[in-house]
Amino acid sequence: MSQIVVGNGRPSLADVAKKAGVSSQTVSRVVRGADVVAPRTRDKVLAIVAELGYQPNLAARSLSQRRTGVVHVVNATPLFHGHARTFLEVVGALGELGLHTSMSVVPFGEELTLNQLIPLGVDGLVILGGHSCSSHWAEVAETRVPVVFLGQRIGLPDSVSSVGVDQAHGALLATRHLLEGGRQRLLHICGPRDWLDAEERRDGFISACEEAGVSFEKLSSPTWDARSAHELAADMPEGIDGVFASNDHLALGVMRRLHERGLSIPHDVSVVGFDDAEGSDCSWPPLSTVRQPFREVGQTAVAQLTRLMDAGSPEHTLIRPELVVRGSSEGQP
Repeated sequence: MSQIVVGNGRPSLADVAKKAGVSSQTVSRVVRGADVVAPRTRDKVLAIVAELGYQPNLAARSLSQRRTGVVHVVNATPLFHGHARTFLEVVGALGELGLHTSMSVVPFGEELTLNQLIPLGVDGLVILGGHSCSSHWAEVAETRVPVVFLGQRIGLPDSVSSVGVDQAHGALLATRHLLEGGRQRLLHICGPRDWLDAEERRDGFISACEEAGVSFEKLSSPTWDARSAHELAADMPEGIDGVFASNDHLALGVMRRLHERGLSIPHDVSVVGFDDAEGSDCSWPPLSTVRQPFREVGQTAVAQLTRLMDAGSPEHTLIRPELVVRGSSEGQP
């Protein structure tokens, strides 16, 4: 099928409108997500958009709306695996729309002024949260620009959009998997107490154990590091036959300690982590884990922000993760 292109080789909004038999204004409303277009027309336009490979250039549109085409991303937490992946997905999704990204890191425990938090001339703000104090920056920033917060929606103003992963549901999946495999006495290696994700995962673990009526133990790690879990696991009670760790690095530290004790994984003890970090499938045995939908989080956050920038209403999305079963819990006795 032939494809309509403009001089620079990219299909234009006018090309989509001509092929769909609608006005350019209608196409613009569809790609912006406006809800004033009839469903049948919207579906037709979206099909033509996909067929031609049209990508809206929000940076060009920003010129006519006196925008800069720049979105600022605030890392309110250290860039561990999950936050680093989310950051990259946000930047990628912004780039696909022709928007540029600036970035800053909020030093832990420091108070910043509004001008320090938000550079002059940005059109919107994405905050990567997760730490218990990170929602404070959303309260500060939303008075100036549209804000999307990534993390658990606790203490956020109503005007701030949010995207989060259902951490408790992920913990339920992991714990139920261990229980369905016949494990009777479980241990949870908790993440740092001042991280909301760690709190949600701990609560999900406890709920699943109480629901099943099984005994459980908890050990709290002050960091997300494998070394910390390796040291903690030296105090692991006897008789534990299933471990759910709050992230993959903690799980790897526990696995090393189990190997040192001469215990077989998963025959003696099954282990499940969280995040599906790079390389988790290369441990021995490969680590079962809960995979977070980082790409979906990034794309959803950017879609929410562009709607806010177009005077849309705040939205709140909670996305469920998925269980990935590998050798560390597969074939449990």
